[in-house]
Amino acid sequence: MSDITFEYNVPVFAGAPKSGTDPTHRDTPCYERLDWETTKEGVLTAEELGFDAAWAPDHVMLGRDHAEYECWTLLSALAGLTDDIDLGSLVLCNDYRNPALVAKMAATLDVISGGRLELGLGAGWHESEYEAYGWEYRDGFDRLLRLDESIRLMKRMWDTDVGEGASFAGDHYEIDGAYCDPGPVQDPHPPILVGGQGEDVTLKLVAKHADVWNTDVFSGTAETIEHKIGVIEDHCETVGRDPDEIEYSWDGHVICTRDPETYERLLDLMIPIQFEEEYVDRADITTEEIASDYFLMGTPEECAEGIQRRIDAGVTKFQCWFVDFPDTSGMELFADDVMGQFR
Repeated sequence: MSDITFEYNVPVFAGAPKSGTDPTHRDTPCYERLDWETTKEGVLTAEELGFDAAWAPDHVMLGRDHAEYECWTLLSALAGLTDDIDLGSLVLCNDYRNPALVAKMAATLDVISGGRLELGLGAGWHESEYEAYGWEYRDGFDRLLRLDESIRLMKRMWDTDVGEGASFAGDHYEIDGAYCDPGPVQDPHPPILVGGQGEDVTLKLVAKHADVWNTDVFSGTAETIEHKIGVIEDHCETVGRDPDEIEYSWDGHVICTRDPETYERLLDLMIPIQFEEEYVDRADITTEEIASDYFLMGTPEECAEGIQRRIDAGVTKFQCWFVDFPDTSGMELFADDVMGQFR
């Protein structure tokens, strides 16, 4: 079994509402205004506390006032500001960048970071961003086919011998003599994480290509994770791959505190915006069940219990949104009283 790792989701946008009628974003409900020094200090604190990786989402206008840092520029900056923590995209939208260029970008970032890149990839979903930025928004199956082809193209570029150009002719992408020198530091390439839930196509793509599968909070109960892993293992048998080559990650929200008032305040921020009917098909679900089944929330002991349930289901990587950010006390308590139990 792989080592258990604890990883930090970078607040790249502010989510606190301007007024009582404005929406709150679940990932950063206490972050009132996007500020580079604040976001940067969060990453540096996570590294100092011993978190294993820092992950940035790939959106362009998701936060308050539509202000958000672009993922790849941010990761490149963090490569120069940090020393030990891995850096990853959770997840890079395939349609936002040409895959041959992404292969080159990934190789360069892996070199300058000393082999610390983890490349998270997804088919894309945020239609309003496509419309605003002029990207073509295709149906879900088409987007997934393009992601599959992109990963094959990138691997071709990374696998081609030094001094030789890579060629690839697919239905959606084509390159002819595309060089990728210098290549990635990591052999054979940075770990590829693929996010998504669809059992017929997405999880088969995971079985074919991914080193890590990621699930988010909405599908992150231990029971669901265990079922999805079983689907991936079945697909591995179909495509002829050893399922032990794939790790499993959980991406979700954390409230870690010993103060009941702080817990209730933060929980009240999360529950109304997280669990509307579109996400959970259970009208009778209680707040306590939501906190226990979908999040890591409560005392350090309660957080550890939630982690253990997911470990038992197969998860080895925990990518955490700390709900109280920019306050770092929850992250600090989590590092001090939770992480050490699993290392």
